[in-house]
Amino acid sequence: MTLFDRVDDLVEQGRPASMLTIVDKDGSAPRDVGAKMLVTDDDEYGTIGGGTVEGLAVEDSRDVLRGDADPGVRTYELRPGGNTGMVCGGSMDVFIDRIRGRARLYVAGGGHIGVELAAMGTRLGYAVTVVDDREEYASPERFSADVDVVHGPYDEVLAGLPMTSETAVVVATRSGTFDRQAVAAALNGGAGYVGVVASEDKTAHIFDSLLEDGYSRRDLVRVRAPVGLDLGGGGPEDVVLSILAELHRDRYDATGERANRHDIDDLVVLRGGGDLGSGVVYRLHQAGFPVIVTETAQPTVVRRAVAFGAAMYDGDVTVQGVTGRRVADVDEALAVLADDEVPVLEDPDGTVIDELEPRAVVDAIMAKGKFDTGTRRALADVVVGLGPGFDASENVDAVVETDRGHELGHVIYDGKPSPYDGEPGDRRGYTHERVLRAPSDGVWSPSVEIGEVVEAETIVGSVDDDPVVTEIGGLVRGLVHDGVSVSAGAKLGDVDPRDDVDYTKISDKALCLGGGVLEALLKLS
Repeated sequence: MTLFDRVDDLVEQGRPASMLTIVDKDGSAPRDVGAKMLVTDDDEYGTIGGGTVEGLAVEDSRDVLRGDADPGVRTYELRPGGNTGMVCGGSMDVFIDRIRGRARLYVAGGGHIGVELAAMGTRLGYAVTVVDDREEYASPERFSADVDVVHGPYDEVLAGLPMTSETAVVVATRSGTFDRQAVAAALNGGAGYVGVVASEDKTAHIFDSLLEDGYSRRDLVRVRAPVGLDLGGGGPEDVVLSILAELHRDRYDATGERANRHDIDDLVVLRGGGDLGSGVVYRLHQAGFPVIVTETAQPTVVRRAVAFGAAMYDGDVTVQGVTGRRVADVDEALAVLADDEVPVLEDPDGTVIDELEPRAVVDAIMAKGKFDTGTRRALADVVVGLGPGFDASENVDAVVETDRGHELGHVIYDGKPSPYDGEPGDRRGYTHERVLRAPSDGVWSPSVEIGEVVEAETIVGSVDDDPVVTEIGGLVRGLVHDGVSVSAGAKLGDVDPRDDVDYTKISDKALCLGGGVLEALLKLS
């Protein structure tokens, strides 16, 4: 039997294999370019030279077979100090490719779902076998000529059929007892995919029975039950489509996610792009959620180096590798989302929410209950507020605690967070002393930059003609943008006595709030 005859035989058996081919060599090597060998999970056919080099190549090929490594070229050095320990004096490039066995689909149950599975499965290239213990349902006339139909007990018939990692078993019998027998046979046979058409209650009953029979939880996590992806619909054709979609996804190790970059089904609108809200944006963006930030025309953003709201002034801002970009309208926002960036839109009233109907709305305006921001439960499927001013039993679905301490980032699903106490966070014993505030109404003009280290009693800017003076020395961590009109007492910036702090990094508090929002979004969706 030639090597290629062996490949045909393995494919027909449904057994995957790796083909190794020498594609290049330099100097002395045991075999020439073009030499091949075939490797399965437990056997080898042919040779590419023997010895250590072949042993290493076989190990690499089995990594490819298991999916632990990708197909491709491996280089083996046959010189002293090389990766093989051999001293032939040359090197070999070996291309390792994975050959998939023919996919087999065994269907336990010849009812409506079994008929549709057989028809659609054969179109997708599966070798389909249908098993039913009822003679009338195991009639070959009910299926196309390329479907094998077997009449007999589910457990006995399935136990006699060859199974490999390329085999899928879908169980759709008329009885939980028969379902359990079929699942047991599939697990015993080592099928790569096992799925059961069953309700959650029926699934629990089947699993309990299998556990009583000695199967472990580790065995049962291999079983897809209830089977299929959630694609909607309820007819046999819909069920079969969902099953084969899941089977295909697993077989090809795909994500099952949309390929469309313009998909906004999971859109989150975040109101307020300050530093705390930006920690939320960062967390959601990193988790794959598209986010639109809404802001005022001139937001009083203090920690501008880590605030997406700064894009309202600068056009764009990059926070730890994520770029926020000012946009003029919804169309431009969608284009920015398609580029995997965060659009920042002037929209203080949140009109974009009605227009795009996002999955979630997060209020990060940080009004602290001083005024009504207009955020209400009815705005989206999930509405989350940050800190004081929100009540999870009334105006939002969840509130994230913003008060530093043990409860920071805790998600409240019924009730209110800690009330605002007006006390800034402690930094080396300093609280109010580190905050820069406007001495009067007027236009703010800074004379230092974020990131500078200043001494106590340094003039760092002015509001009109009134100077703003630091109380303590340290690193200027945040400043409101130049030219912003402010009211007396408004926060203009802050000085951090820890002069080694990295002002370009999102704070631990902001990231903690982001984690809370992500929890609420996943829990409530």
